[in-house]
Amino acid sequence: MPAIYMQHSLCLDLLPTAMQDLLSMDNDFPPRAHCLSRWYGIREFLVLSTAHDSEAVLSESRCNLLLSSACIALSNTNCQLPMFVQVHQKWRKLYMGVCEGAGVRTDFQMVHLKKTPHSCQHLSALLDLFKGKIASSVARIPPVKIAVRFTYVLQDWNQTTWPQAPPDLDGDFGDIVGCSDYSSLPFGACEDPITEIHLSTTWPSLSEDVVVDNDVYTDLDPLQAPQWSVRVRMNDEPQCLLSEYLFSFAKACRRKETTDELLESFEMQRDGREDETDMSQALQKLTNADISAVSLPRLSKAMKKARTRIKRHVASGEAPLSADVLSELIDYLFPDALDSAYMEKALPQGAEEATDNENKDEKEYVKEIFKSFKSAPLSSLTFKLATCFCHVNHSYGSLRALAHLWQELTFEVRYRWEHGYLIPDVEKGAPNLAHCLLHQKLQMLNCCIARKRNGGADLKSSSTVSISSVDNSSSRTSLNTSTLYSSALKSSTAAAVQPDKPAAADRKGPTDHERSHDLDVSADHEGYMSDGDDEFFECAEALSDSGSAEETVCKVTSDEKTLEEMEITAEDSSQMSVYDRTGVQSESKMDGACLSREDSVYKDSIGEQPEGRLKECGDLKLLNTDEPLYIPITQEPAPLTEDMLEEQADALTRLGTTAEGAHLRARMQSTCLHADMQAFKAANPGCVLEDFVRWYSPRDYCAEEGKLSNRMQLHGNLWQEVWQMSKPIPVRRQKRLFDDTNEAEKVLHFFESLKPAQVALHLMPVIIHAALLRISQLEESAAPAMQASIENISKRAAALTRRPTIDIQKYEETIYSINKIETSIARAQALKERFLGQSKDKRGKERELEKFVSSLLELPEVIVTGAAKSLTGTVVHRMFAKAQRQATGEEIVDDDPHPNSASSFPHPAAREYILRTVVSRPAPYSRPTPQKMYCVLLNEDFRLAGAFSQDTLFQ
Repeated sequence: MPAIYMQHSLCLDLLPTAMQDLLSMDNDFPPRAHCLSRWYGIREFLVLSTAHDSEAVLSESRCNLLLSSACIALSNTNCQLPMFVQVHQKWRKLYMGVCEGAGVRTDFQMVHLKKTPHSCQHLSALLDLFKGKIASSVARIPPVKIAVRFTYVLQDWNQTTWPQAPPDLDGDFGDIVGCSDYSSLPFGACEDPITEIHLSTTWPSLSEDVVVDNDVYTDLDPLQAPQWSVRVRMNDEPQCLLSEYLFSFAKACRRKETTDELLESFEMQRDGREDETDMSQALQKLTNADISAVSLPRLSKAMKKARTRIKRHVASGEAPLSADVLSELIDYLFPDALDSAYMEKALPQGAEEATDNENKDEKEYVKEIFKSFKSAPLSSLTFKLATCFCHVNHSYGSLRALAHLWQELTFEVRYRWEHGYLIPDVEKGAPNLAHCLLHQKLQMLNCCIARKRNGGADLKSSSTVSISSVDNSSSRTSLNTSTLYSSALKSSTAAAVQPDKPAAADRKGPTDHERSHDLDVSADHEGYMSDGDDEFFECAEALSDSGSAEETVCKVTSDEKTLEEMEITAEDSSQMSVYDRTGVQSESKMDGACLSREDSVYKDSIGEQPEGRLKECGDLKLLNTDEPLYIPITQEPAPLTEDMLEEQADALTRLGTTAEGAHLRARMQSTCLHADMQAFKAANPGCVLEDFVRWYSPRDYCAEEGKLSNRMQLHGNLWQEVWQMSKPIPVRRQKRLFDDTNEAEKVLHFFESLKPAQVALHLMPVIIHAALLRISQLEESAAPAMQASIENISKRAAALTRRPTIDIQKYEETIYSINKIETSIARAQALKERFLGQSKDKRGKERELEKFVSSLLELPEVIVTGAAKSLTGTVVHRMFAKAQRQATGEEIVDDDPHPNSASSFPHPAAREYILRTVVSRPAPYSRPTPQKMYCVLLNEDFRLAGAFSQDTLFQ
């Protein structure tokens, strides 16, 4: 409390809290508060206002009636809170009020005008008005304490750069703002997210005797103000590119049109070469004796042909995507068409499968949380397709353009399947269930293409050919089809070789693999073992001196479906009958708890020549013959996508728990186990079940006791039944587990049947992943509080991508959160550009400015420590000086460290004065009571708010 009030402190302490607040300087110029708190400094009050402007209190008599009623109510309830009545229209914020307590009454009065009276434009005139209002019989009024604040507004940003780089009119994107390539999404605001910077210069406590402010002269120089504070006025909803792209993409996901409906104006026809071909000569190549004369194009040439083999003639309107844009998009998605060595020199990223080989740039900015996203690896075809879809949807015609691009992509992948070209930027191997369904489908298609390519390896003899291992990556060049076809004509059966199988074939001794719990399941549960549908490997196989077969590659065709390997318990399997490969129930029955070693040996396997050997299994020997135990060449388990797994799980669930269902489930689940047992028997004549278990599931064989585990000896154990019915059949003559042709056609049908909006919906998790990755690269620009929000949104988005269904409404909520983050980062970048760009100190004091900018993003108003003498104050002063000189046409000198104060700042946009004192009213013998008047002068607004108290006991 000021010293002049100390002598009255005992009396003032007995006053109501609201009256004490009138004298407190702690409540002057609050950064964010109710208007009554800002004008009067009070912290608690009551307001009576009408619900509608049509019921506004317009007459003075009605206002006085309401105030009188309020006084009676306050007195009856002994309430010492001030009561205000809002009068006139609400936009004027005009209030009248009263407060009573401890024998003192304070009247709150207000004047609101559009224009400032000439007699009230300076401090001297306001002092005279204040003293005239509190005039009493006291000969001399105590000195008035004054608080002054001038606010300067900076609006012109001619010296700052545009938030986005200007578009390159000669580039690929033309006049599209914020885009440089298809690999990433645009980011940032298209307009300045900061509209104004307010500088408030404050003199918190002045005496009327030491300050002069009139029409002629003023002591209130902003550079001499002891307190500076800065606030920033933001654009509430700036146009942000990333959010705009995401909202547009989410809107496209809600559309229902099919590709045919969107592209119905296009007439499709084959290119001229195919149209002119006589259909009667379609099989001419198959009967042409000189097949070696047929030459195949190189890969790059063939890829270019894939894009031009379908001509589009516009019946009405123009194509959604021009030929140049479409060609550029396809070149970006399938770069191997332009660079034939692309597949060898660049491997796609696999976030989970190849952690050690991750891109170095990814390690720098990708958080651990992003690895849990169910989307697609960075730089994969799916990731690139998602960003392309987002660009195309926003900039090239919305859903019609998406339909055009998707149709072209389906043509491309079908062409690659038909001609055996691998899809670039898709990981090798089975579909990774940690990725989105669309990426799994591409992986499945690549598996089919790789299997098809391996089946087309060169054959060097008619029927029995020794074939070396074929490398999938090096076999992507043009195949010698003439040699392949000539060998096929001489052979009585179609020859093929089995693909490389390091994972399944290279089993060495006891492992924890536990293949006993992974039994393959077939989807054709009614006739998958019928004789009519059986197709076998017809691979030529040469035996080495040691009897082991070289690694081979398989080529077969059938419509067999394969199901997931699933665990089956001994209790369930004990109720199941045994079926052989023809589907006929075995006549043999299992009488004992287990089969003896002699009974488990197939008589037809004794004396057979070993077939399908890969290599010896360590030092293991066959239990009956003491011959080395050989690892057989087996088939790879069929790769599955998550929708296939769901279908199979649903099919197994529908079988129920009946005996018939258990029988059928046993047939479905024993396919892979049956094939492996057949291959093992062919490679190891005279073997027994114990030999197979020692290699296949070592934990189920007790070496010390020389017998199988307890669960393997249970009555009706599935392994014993399947072993009993398995014949020695090498892999080259087995029915294959994976039909690449059938599965590839399923994938292609899945792609072709998708609506463009459904494709966009499948890509939504990848788009959110790409957006958050884009934000993560710039999150250091955001405020610390916003960085925590980024992490929370990333966690929620990761959980959202792993839901079984894609809820577009939930994704839209995530996009709203991303919009807030993008706006915050854009504001932070704009502030750093203005403040850090103005700093001339290169030595390390920029940390002070960075801290100041972070505070501006989090607080409504930030105090400039040191005022004009600090580094921040110098930067702010320089900003105003440049704007002022540019406004007056003066030359701007960047190196001027001390610009003239008179020309540095414009006229104050707002001037605020607070005058307060303690006077005995209404009589000289009355108790001292607080008096306060607040005045704000704006360009087109003038307001006086006075709180005048008087003693009601000693009048």
